[in-house]
Amino acid sequence: MKVEEIFFREMYHQICLLTDAALAQKFYDMLEMPPGEKPDGLLAYGYIDKDAGFTFSILGGAQTSGSRLKIFPINYKKAAFVRRNGAAQSDVKILSDDYALAFRDRMEMINDTFAADEAKEQTRFIKNLDAFRHPNFPDDVAVYFFHAEDKPELLWVRCLSVDENILTGELLNEPTKNFGCHAGDKIKFGVAKFGEQNILLYLPSSEENPRA
Repeated sequence: MKVEEIFFREMYHQICLLTDAALAQKFYDMLEMPPGEKPDGLLAYGYIDKDAGFTFSILGGAQTSGSRLKIFPINYKKAAFVRRNGAAQSDVKILSDDYALAFRDRMEMINDTFAADEAKEQTRFIKNLDAFRHPNFPDDVAVYFFHAEDKPELLWVRCLSVDENILTGELLNEPTKNFGCHAGDKIKFGVAKFGEQNILLYLPSSEENPRA
């Protein structure tokens, strides 16, 4: 399957084989390879950067031949990563835990650096939000804001926490209408039925957003 065809949770905190010779070539100068060898893929670890979205940290180069996999170390003097949209057309395979031991220290460093608090982490596993998530920014969901006198507005909200069925998030866009909130505010929202489909709906509160 292609990276763009697989849901983020399947790659989240997993070692992935990205088979893509063109993508691997971009990291060629960082790979420790014998002369004449060329990678046709990359070994990568999937994580979420809260600002840059789903990201693969490059663990090494890869050469595939049938069922055999040859791995080449990478020099970490420069940053080695690719965002999900940059690897969208790469074939991806989730590797077994057998590979985790060799990269344990690197994975722990990534997890520590990009750790989310427990409340945000919980929202990443709410399947009811999956239909509304941005494909490259899993924490960001599309929320409808309704105005009594005008058409609804669809805005992006970054999930922060959930309490039972009510979610809290940071509003990322400045509304064009007056909903009593602004970009950067914390707002409440939840899943609601609208006709025959579910939507995410802004839940205004008199206690929030004193700037409005």
